[in-house]
Amino acid sequence: MKKIDIITFHSAHNYGAMLQVYALEKILQDMEYNVEIINYRNKNIDRNYKIIKINKESMKKKLKSIASNIIYFSKNCKRYENFNNFMNEKLNLSIPYYSEEELKNNPPKADIYITGSDQVWNKDITKKLEDSYTLNFGQDNIKRISYAASIGNKSIENKDIDEFKRKISKINYISVREEDGKKALSKIIDKKIEVVLDPTLLVSKKQWDKEIEKKSKEKEKEKYILAYVVEENEEYFKIVNYLSQKTGLKIIHLGKRNKGYRNILKNAYTEGPFDFVNLIKNAEYIITTSFHATVFSIIYNKKFFIVPHSKTGSRVTNLLKKLEIGDRIYYTFENFKEIDYNFETDYNKVKEKLEKERKKSLDFLKGAIEN
Repeated sequence: MKKIDIITFHSAHNYGAMLQVYALEKILQDMEYNVEIINYRNKNIDRNYKIIKINKESMKKKLKSIASNIIYFSKNCKRYENFNNFMNEKLNLSIPYYSEEELKNNPPKADIYITGSDQVWNKDITKKLEDSYTLNFGQDNIKRISYAASIGNKSIENKDIDEFKRKISKINYISVREEDGKKALSKIIDKKIEVVLDPTLLVSKKQWDKEIEKKSKEKEKEKYILAYVVEENEEYFKIVNYLSQKTGLKIIHLGKRNKGYRNILKNAYTEGPFDFVNLIKNAEYIITTSFHATVFSIIYNKKFFIVPHSKTGSRVTNLLKKLEIGDRIYYTFENFKEIDYNFETDYNKVKEKLEKERKKSLDFLKGAIEN
């Protein structure tokens, strides 16, 4: 049995990050491979999800962050515990690596390394194009694959081109998750580059139902709108509150604190990854700026509306246009209030298109592993 090691942002206490690596692990296990997640603890990632964070930019910000830590300490602890438990219980982790040097000096033994999914090649997040996420470690005879990796931007800066070309060229089979990423990399790398689905879309609704079976018994007593915002903006809050007013449904939101919602049923900030999926499954409507909230809204055939993220919104809009459901995208409240918010999506057509994309993505993955 071939051993496959995955490296990605598995330790980020973020719904999308943990669910995508869990999905990729599951898909590969279903293909009957021995799968392990390289437990690389990137400091720039882990720093963002500490229970206590102090902003040292100025005395005012420092005092404000201290006050926030005190007020939300209990919430932060509960959320941290739920995400940590998911990571340790649901992911097959290797020994921990705390630096690139540790990874290079004692690389995990495997037949194949896979980097991705997620924005593993986004220098804004990792602060540099890391050897870890470009698979520049381990023996040369190990096959290297990127699956749905992302550069997080529409282009690569001129000063970074040589580094991207040198490091990513070592990967034997390259796939990305956005058309923009393919275009940017194709200009500098003389290899075939595929665009594939995020791993969460490779797992069927039936499989996700099985994974969240215990959670799915925990339904809210009344119907609700689920609001999940990654990038806050005034238009988003106007849309959520308008829909709540028109439907009479209360709002469940996933923010640490309420920054603009008017009719709240529940704050679900502390919920773990499978709770997140369950909340989407049982919502009447979902309004979000999040890619993965969009993904699960599609999987569960929901009525959802997208307010695209200003920097990373292309991955959402690309996906919806590919599935021909771009009518779920709204940039302004003025546009949203003109529509019949109760319109239906033909999910039979969406399912047909999604199955074609799934087959293409799984064929790439299987082919890259077995060729």
